[in-house]
Amino acid sequence: MSKIEELAKIAGVSSEYTDKVGQIHYTTDEVRKCFLKDMGYPCDSDSEIDATIKKLDETPWREGLDCVNAFFTDEQDTSVRLHIPEADRKDAAVFEIEDENGRIIKGRTELSSLPVLERRNIDGTEYVMLAPVFFAKLTPGYYHLTVTVGGQKYQSMIIMALPKCYLVDGIAEEKFRVYGLAVQLYALRSKGNMGIGDFTDLKNVIKLVAKNGGDIVGVNPLGAMFPESRSDVSPYRTLSRVYLNYAYIDLTAVPEYQEAPQVRALAETPDVKAGIEHLRRLDKVDYYGVFKLKLQLLRAMYDYFKSEHLNAEKGISPRGRAFLDFVKEKGEKFENICLFEALLEKHGIDGTRNDWRYWPYNYDKIRSFHTREFAKMNRELMDFYAYCHWLADIQLAEAAELCQKLGMKVGLYLDSPIGAASSGVEVWENRSIFAENMGIGAPADPMRPRGQSWGFAPYHPQKLRMAYYEPFIHLIRENMKHAKALRIDHAMGLMRLFWVYFVQNNPVVQGAYVYYNMKEMVAILSIESHRAKCMVIGEDLGTVPPGFREYMFEHGLLSNKVFFRQKDKDGSYLAPDKYQYLSLAQASTHDQATAYGYWLDEDINTFNGCSLYVNEEQFKNNLAARASERALLIRAFSEQNTFCDEKCLEDAKAKLDGHSVPDRLEYAVNQYVARTKSAIFLQRIEDIYGQVVMENVPGTTHEYPNWRVKLNIDVEDMETDGRFRSIFDVIRAERS
Repeated sequence: MSKIEELAKIAGVSSEYTDKVGQIHYTTDEVRKCFLKDMGYPCDSDSEIDATIKKLDETPWREGLDCVNAFFTDEQDTSVRLHIPEADRKDAAVFEIEDENGRIIKGRTELSSLPVLERRNIDGTEYVMLAPVFFAKLTPGYYHLTVTVGGQKYQSMIIMALPKCYLVDGIAEEKFRVYGLAVQLYALRSKGNMGIGDFTDLKNVIKLVAKNGGDIVGVNPLGAMFPESRSDVSPYRTLSRVYLNYAYIDLTAVPEYQEAPQVRALAETPDVKAGIEHLRRLDKVDYYGVFKLKLQLLRAMYDYFKSEHLNAEKGISPRGRAFLDFVKEKGEKFENICLFEALLEKHGIDGTRNDWRYWPYNYDKIRSFHTREFAKMNRELMDFYAYCHWLADIQLAEAAELCQKLGMKVGLYLDSPIGAASSGVEVWENRSIFAENMGIGAPADPMRPRGQSWGFAPYHPQKLRMAYYEPFIHLIRENMKHAKALRIDHAMGLMRLFWVYFVQNNPVVQGAYVYYNMKEMVAILSIESHRAKCMVIGEDLGTVPPGFREYMFEHGLLSNKVFFRQKDKDGSYLAPDKYQYLSLAQASTHDQATAYGYWLDEDINTFNGCSLYVNEEQFKNNLAARASERALLIRAFSEQNTFCDEKCLEDAKAKLDGHSVPDRLEYAVNQYVARTKSAIFLQRIEDIYGQVVMENVPGTTHEYPNWRVKLNIDVEDMETDGRFRSIFDVIRAERS
């Protein structure tokens, strides 16, 4: 092993990986050097590499305790590794364990009788490694351990978690299989929204699902977006993954909209009325137009709210007090996003407005003099954005509460993106925790021969641990606040992420996998899931490392099973009885073709149109493979008897060329997937209404109108249309 390989291994950079078809790819020294330098590890020469290895190797010995130690409550061994000078071994270790409420457990452990696990001489000082047990039983939670030996203090975060994440009663005992609906909230049409699906639309969908026996409704990530963005509008790459997108607020349901004469007058002006009607009629969401219109109304609403509910002379009203309590409860990080949004607004419209890395006057630094002064001078603007987020939080909470009132066994299923947008507030406020110049993506494969770069900045593995996982804990806690199930996007990121970058004149991503401490991150998920009573679904699609799914299962994370990707060893579609119970099954996801689109090669043709294939041969090979898959689909549906009748079967055979869609294909697909053993089945709403076009083409921004396509039916018409009830009748029969 070369020196740079050794250093990379210590830093968590993989030396190789095996792709989906079994081919091994080896990490180059160029990639290693790029990653190591961005992680802050000098490696320009052999002497620098030697010095860096020495420093990293000696760090645990010099610091005494690892910065984080994680345990599950069923583990017998709760010892920690303590590194101390041999001369101090004669002393007792005095320790304190502080819980999250400030309660302290004190104790004393004699060290002289403990066996020495390892010895190390560093700069003439003899060190020993011991394994003392400072606690036998701790309840699940986060603790701060301080150990004093020979006048020296050593510290560590202790994470103690239940061995499995929270599971809903009944699912934990495998008593039933629930079903529900997956929707893209932005895509919902209604006669009352303002050109984008809103939380009232979501409530109406929840009612419809519950009326048809459903127990879960899943939506896309709801994080705050950049109001000025006209091209990149991905809900997975947002201004913040933590706080909500106020474009989803139903303004007409807010008291200030209903009560304020000036707001109603503004809403009735010809320009606003025409703007709303125009945005509603569009087949694709105009995010810029929606934000422009809604922010105009929200500012008028806030002016009224401020005068009527935050007026010191009149007295703070109960509604005003609720707002102030919300702001206080959210604390510094909430203040940060409001400051960030105020800075966005004040920087003027130019090409760099949405990217803090190009801001002037040191505003790129959250604690700079200029940033602090800006906050002092723009408090009212920050309070306006706080008001917007408060309204969004209220309406999402109402949707979550509605699920419970209607007796849903699960309720809202929300989605947490795997990475923080490089230009977003999370990286801006925690720059030292992220590898700013690196991206997250996926290696090249037959479907994406150029690989993928998703526009995220990855957590720096070591610095995240040194920060006691605070940003990750905050992210998960906030995402679970209104959820009863939370999807962890690209869950393999709990173990490893494919870091990427580009080199000049090469369209294929360069990169390698970088490893994280999966035990610690899963322990955090367990703690937060039990506190929120929220299940965890790990999206385990793509290149999955060996042992990953087994670890998920061991710790109660549900696997994500997508029908069109579930194949047996002989290439046939996996039979329903072979799906594992602890999983969520879907026909397809937002990144893949709908049922109609899959049959019609819509995804393959779209990828080709977006120049995602390296050459014509790859395009034709995928078309040929899809033709074979259609034949396998017919065989699978025939074996399971999910065609409505013999006529449907013959129609499918006649349309094997993929030029047209077989009659009632959506019923055959979703009856098959509903039949699986999976604990949860989500019906994709696009399949009910025969959508062909894709919602998102991974790896594209300008090439395709991602995350904009609206449904072809209004929410109000879904109940009377008949297709919704009809397909849910089929699903209910399979899941009962």
